[in-house]
Amino acid sequence: TIVPVKLAQHEGENLVSRSQAKRLVRRFERFHTIVLDFDGVAEIGQAFADELFRVFTVAHPKVAMIPMNTSREVQTMIDRVFAHL
Repeated sequence: TIVPVKLAQHEGENLVSRSQAKRLVRRFERFHTIVLDFDGVAEIGQAFADELFRVFTVAHPKVAMIPMNTSREVQTMIDRVFAHL
């Protein structure tokens, strides 16, 4: 399942909060693999990245989340999360 992350942005808001990430991952547990397409997303906040790539994956270890089309800033934030696992 491919999920365009930019659809989580309302009126150009930045994706920075855990609540935004929780809205995005709603019902993700129904799938085995989620491809998160970050095309059009310039940056994300640390809390948003942590909720997606640590909190959700710890709670749902059988769901693989694969980021794609990440900007340098988005990839840096994702890498920070994985560095703390």
